[in-house]
Amino acid sequence: MWLAFAPAAIAQAPQSSQPFAGTVKKVTGEVMLRRGTDRIHVKEGLHLLAHDVLETPEGGSTGFILRDGTRVAMGANTTLEIDRYLFDPGTGSLGMLLRLVRGAMVYVSGKMSELSPESVRVETPVGVVGLRGTEFGISLEAK
Repeated sequence: MWLAFAPAAIAQAPQSSQPFAGTVKKVTGEVMLRRGTDRIHVKEGLHLLAHDVLETPEGGSTGFILRDGTRVAMGANTTLEIDRYLFDPGTGSLGMLLRLVRGAMVYVSGKMSELSPESVRVETPVGVVGLRGTEFGISLEAK
């Protein structure tokens, strides 16, 4: 299965000292990714990097798996930033910060929250979720 994604990933992955954070597994609608000043149409198999911002349209959704096995699903009209992602258990470099700007997401913990639960956080405009090996959903209502 990974071999099917390899050519597309090589073509889309920029030069970086950090390995990719995760891989998009499912896309519905015209999901966009902001990477610096670039806007990229999200396709299955796209590798995600720290500081990437994913945006789903009305009626759209996406799901991705991070390198530690964390799974995230985003609903329609959602904006989520992968603010920080470090996963190198051999050196103890572990850290994840996801920022849900608007919309809805479902999160299922991976290896990082088992190894270092204090290094994993999800921030929203109204609060911070500290993770301890868990599953949860968040829906931010527009005012």
